[in-house]
Amino acid sequence: MKSRWFDQPFCRVFPIAHLMRAEFPEYWLRIHSLPESKRYPENDIERQIVFERYSSFGTELLGEDARCMIIRSRLNGFQSREAFIPEIEWTPIHRVIEDEAYHWDCFRGYITWNSQALRKLLLAIAEDEEEHIAFLSETNDNVFIPYDGGADGFSFDSALLQKLSEQFAPWRSLHPLGL
Repeated sequence: MKSRWFDQPFCRVFPIAHLMRAEFPEYWLRIHSLPESKRYPENDIERQIVFERYSSFGTELLGEDARCMIIRSRLNGFQSREAFIPEIEWTPIHRVIEDEAYHWDCFRGYITWNSQALRKLLLAIAEDEEEHIAFLSETNDNVFIPYDGGADGFSFDSALLQKLSEQFAPWRSLHPLGL
């Protein structure tokens, strides 16, 4: 499947979540990973809540056992931490220019979306031990980008975004912009 995210104008910001949200808010939905917008889990109960939210939201977006491109992005050549990434052969795909001072180098690999198999990675993201990881479904072109504090979802399917907005309403922000 050829993803629209790699076409103009989307490829100028894909897969950098904050740039995607700013440029294409009509394709975006955010959930928070803990109640009351708490950012970091402090115990195993909260870690389980975070994992369940990432798992549910990610699976609804990507599809159960969906073939996905996993993309890691690194700011200004910053070296990544390898400990939490499954054994993946990474291939450079493109560079996103944020502004004069910042650029993002993006690398891809391929996985099957299985939140249990990715639990260690997802919890590392929740605790800010890993960052700037995106999942792109080859089945439906939806994008799931977890971060410390929540997860951003992107889809060209407005009906799906509306459905997920309602389904995950308790996990969403009360902020008028959905932040």
